[in-house]
Formats: sequence, C-alpha cells, structure tokens
Amino acid sequence: MVIGSRGRKSSRQQGFALVVVIVIMLLISFLAAQLILSVRTELRVAFNTKIQAAELSLAEGGVNLGLFRLLDKPVEYINEDYEKFLEGYEYNAFLETGLLTYYVVNESGKLDLNKLNKPLLELFLEYMKIEPDQREVIIDSLLDWEDGDDLHRLNGAELDTYQDLDDPYIPRNGKIMDPSEFFLVYGTEPLSGLFKANEIFTVHNDSGLINFNSLTPMMLDFLAEGDETKIKEYHEAQELYGSLTQEQARQILGDERFDQCSAGLTYSSGNNRYYSIVALGEAGVDAEALAARESDNTKKRVAVEVRTLLELRGAKVNYFAWEEGWS
Repeated sequence: MVIGSRGRKSSRQQGFALVVVIVIMLLISFLAAQLILSVRTELRVAFNTKIQAAELSLAEGGVNLGLFRLLDKPVEYINEDYEKFLEGYEYNAFLETGLLTYYVVNESGKLDLNKLNKPLLELFLEYMKIEPDQREVIIDSLLDWEDGDDLHRLNGAELDTYQDLDDPYIPRNGKIMDPSEFFLVYGTEPLSGLFKANEIFTVHNDSGLINFNSLTPMMLDFLAEGDETKIKEYHEAQELYGSLTQEQARQILGDERFDQCSAGLTYSSGNNRYYSIVALGEAGVDAEALAARESDNTKKRVAVEVRTLLELRGAKVNYFAWEEGWS
C-alpha cells in the first residue's frame, strides 16, 4: 500500500510538471508571436515612412520643375515639344524613385470670391447640381459674409444665423482671405468634400473674369460640362496653338455653352502675378505601370500632393501657401 501511494504521488508530480512545461511553452510561443508581429509592424511603418518621404520628395520636385518652367525657357537638351509650356496642362516626369505629375495655373483662371462674378458662380453651382433656391442662398450668404453690416440679404445669412448653428462661429464681415472660407459660408454644406476650394476659387483675380488659357482641371471640367470630348479638344488645341482665342473657345465649348460663359471669359492673365502649382509624387510608378493604370479605370491614384500659391515679381518668388496631403 505504501509503495502504491508513492507511485501515485510520483505520477501526480510528473503530470503537474507536464502542465507547467506546456504553460511555459505556450507563454514562450505567445511572446515569440508578439515579437514577430511587433517586428513586422515596425518594418511596415518604416517602409511606409520611406515611401511617403519618397513621394513627398517627388511632389516637391514637381513644384520646383513647374516653377522652373514658369520662370525660364528650357535648356538646349529638351526637345521642341517640351519648350511649349502650357498653363493648366498636366505634365509627367519619371525619376528613378517614381513618377511626378504637376501643372501650373495663373490665378486669373479661377473665380475670385471678392470680385464676385455672379453669373459664372451661379452657372458653376448649377453644374454642381445645386437647386435654384439653394443657389440663391449660397450667393446671398457669400455677399453677406463679405459685407461689413448685419443686414440680411433676401436669402442671406448674418451673425445671428451662424450663432444658431450647432457649432456657432462668427462670419468674417470683410474681404475673404483664403478660398477655403467658401465652405464656411452658410448654405455651402452640400458642396463640402466635392472639390478643393482652390481648384475653383481664388482671392487674387481682380478682373473678375476667367482666363480661358489657364484653367485648373476642375475649372476646365466645369466649363466643358464634364464632356471628355471637349476636354480632349481643349488640350489638343493648346498643344497646337498655345494661346487660344475667343473663336477657338466657341469651337471647343459649342455655341450654347460658350454663350452662357462668354461674358465672363478672358484670354490672357493680364498683369496677374499670382500662380498656383499642384504636384503629385508616386513612388515606384514607371511608364509601364502608368500605362496599365490609364487602361484600367478601376485603378485609383494614391499619391502625396503638394499645392502652393506664389507671387512672381520678375525673378523673385514670394510663397503665400504650401499645403501637403494625400491625393
């Protein structure tokens, strides 16, 4: 009986030791898995940081290249097609690290929020599928935003309107300083997120007219009513003639659309010294990858984007804004 008791005790000790070993092995396995996961996460973060830094460098290169093309004539080794620099035209350049894309526009090609061209703004809001009643609210509220009094226009908004919002704020009651203020104006909520304010609006176009030869992609899309054929004809005419005339604008837009817009169009920047440069950087994209993406409309471009606003005074460059983000 004593021997049997010792045997059972020994068996229990061996079983307990086995459980302890199993628990320790599970713990070691868990710690090893966590270590591997941590290493993989750090590698992924480092890789993403490297890619982002490369894309930012490419985008900054696009800004500098656009500024170079704006300030100076290309040097001898660049071919004749390259020498014809077109504002608003999207250029591509490949480097070892990837693709940079950029375009340059004069601010004369945008709607000025302080020098309001009401017919063109109303036409733009109509293009964005804003109902007539809401268009009147936006236009009147924009004018109320800029004036210095608290008197409501028929469909406008003043201090009391903004104070009644869930997140109240105070209207400027003065000259707009930045295009992004447009989305603070009462009634513009349906447009939020559909476009970037500086693609359409500016505060540096005192003429109140739109320069047909320096359109952002969004402005061209608006004037051409999203018609891909018209957009293609615009770029082809740009490449062929450089600066486009009133008659060429009519041919591109069609009689009906041209008649709607013509009173608000001009065909030169005048003395406007303000320019925007928009550049994107995509790491690891070569000519073959770009061609494959263009043939497959489902593939989306994900890139670092840099937007800058600058003033040219001869060879002197004054930067007013620099914005970085994901496209």
